[in-house]
Amino acid sequence: MAPVAAAAPAPKFATVLKSAIEPGIASPVYPDSADAVSEARSAQARFERVRARSAPFSWWSGSGPCDERVGRFCLRFGTDDDADEEDRPSWTPPPESERVAEAREELLSVLEGVARAYPGDAWVMGQWVAYLAEGARWEDALEAARTCRAEGWWCHGLEGVALHGLGQAVEAEAAFQRVLEALPEDERREWDDPGLLGESQLYRNLRGLEGEEEERIRQRLWTLARPLFLLEGNSLRTEHLSRWMLSRTREDARNGHAMRWGDDMTELLVRYGPVVAYERIRAPRHHIGPPPVVGRYDPRTRHLLPTADAVEEPATSTSGDWTTHRRQTRSRHAPPAAPRIRSLDAQVARFPRGDQMVVVAAWELTRPGAASAADSARAEEEGVPVDSIVAPFPPAELETALFALDPEDLEPVRFAASRVDGTGSVAMARIATRPHLLSLEALDADGQRGWRQRRGVGPVGADGTTEGISDLLLLRPDPDQADPAAGPDRVTDDEPPLDSLISRAHRSNRFARGLVEVVWEISGLGEGDRWVEVQLSAAREDQGLLRRAGQALRILSRPSPTTMRWEEEIPEGEGTLRIPHLRRVVMDLSGLEPGTYELTLQVTPLDGSPLTSSREIHLTEAEVPTSSR
Repeated sequence: MAPVAAAAPAPKFATVLKSAIEPGIASPVYPDSADAVSEARSAQARFERVRARSAPFSWWSGSGPCDERVGRFCLRFGTDDDADEEDRPSWTPPPESERVAEAREELLSVLEGVARAYPGDAWVMGQWVAYLAEGARWEDALEAARTCRAEGWWCHGLEGVALHGLGQAVEAEAAFQRVLEALPEDERREWDDPGLLGESQLYRNLRGLEGEEEERIRQRLWTLARPLFLLEGNSLRTEHLSRWMLSRTREDARNGHAMRWGDDMTELLVRYGPVVAYERIRAPRHHIGPPPVVGRYDPRTRHLLPTADAVEEPATSTSGDWTTHRRQTRSRHAPPAAPRIRSLDAQVARFPRGDQMVVVAAWELTRPGAASAADSARAEEEGVPVDSIVAPFPPAELETALFALDPEDLEPVRFAASRVDGTGSVAMARIATRPHLLSLEALDADGQRGWRQRRGVGPVGADGTTEGISDLLLLRPDPDQADPAAGPDRVTDDEPPLDSLISRAHRSNRFARGLVEVVWEISGLGEGDRWVEVQLSAAREDQGLLRRAGQALRILSRPSPTTMRWEEEIPEGEGTLRIPHLRRVVMDLSGLEPGTYELTLQVTPLDGSPLTSSREIHLTEAEVPTSSR
């Protein structure tokens, strides 16, 4: 995540307060609460001054272009490409200095002492919970929030912050619901508005709606923004509301930028979360006052909101509408149970069944990159192997599932998935023949990481495909039967047609060139269409501009597609909606160059119109076997 740029003596009651919080010793009684709260405010300001003056120097000079301006702030994002940013961010928070750590403990001692003496003071309670949360001391933060005796909604909000940090999204939602019910209408709508988090088009779409339609789209967006349906509750919404609550605790407190809190600071906190580290900018010699600083955000956070098009029509969305990594984003989040959510490679195929369709999905976990610099430094400091710091891959325990959502009610229906070969999963879902949103998910709870791919899926024939023929399902050939010269091989009647095959499904449309088994079903034939002509071909799609021009001018020859043709007789009773005709054939693609191809199947009855199904595939270099001595 990119940076955001801006612009002591011991506490009077420190000794008394430190002793007052020891077990078994009652909190001190102050003759004047104003003095105690004033001391807490002084301690809070003192800590922020120490933090800013102890920050390391930044490489950023403070000048230059901004990716975005938000009020007084210049927002910049990293320059890494997607792969590096995904797994090896160029910046990770450095270890906190001893001076800052000690100053925070002194501050927390002061805040706890005053808060226990005056639990009805909202400002003190807010600072206590906020600084505990900053240190990820969530259990302590929850205990502190439950001692709060300020205005009811304020205490519920602090409790919601702690519950969210503990990963208890359902309980946090309940706490924040009590907050929303207590807020004035305008403020409630502002807090619960997801428009600030989404792309500009999504923001404009929401602003153009009113009444029930606005509420419907708002609720739809919150449902679709759930990071993983495998996780209970909506941790993105609770994170959003936690940020709003934290912004309220910051309004009348000193911050690292030493600037008066404003709407721009609230917006940045709500969009990207709290600053996790500060860096000093080298100020000119004549500079007077606090050092100018750069604020850094959590690099683990991801962009988790769908595009405006996906919110409007989830069932026609593509995986690109749900990508979790973009260099420049309107917002980023990190669910406590899975702060890093990566994308999945996947293959999805539809098989018509009348008023229902069978959806087969196979997906592969993307491998995390090398350990970060922070992980390596921590391992070196603790004298342990870096492998003991980062979560192992593939995970020993992995929860996987396929979810299907009908756009009318957006209620996720879960279908079981089977884990294959350590990093792969396959699932089969039977759903109504109408558009749905699919979510393919995996969760490594121990490693606190997740994977997902979301995409729309409609009935066969609704997206330009030919009704009556399924999608092509690509399998890794059975080594005992992988003989392209043997021709098409129909599955025998005593073998479950799809269940017995999907464990060998390729996990995406990208695979090494070589042998591939292609599976399809025919269900759109008439009663008399017994004989059909079948053609299966792979034609190059990603030709460069110069090569295409040369081919058009006939300077260069067009590459001939790899093609298989044959005629066959459909058994009596098959090829109908009631009994689909399933076929599979092994195709040899080893002679093709790496690149993008369109794999096309055409089935033509001798007296009818052709049925066509196609799929884009990406061939990579064939895997080279290795041997050891």
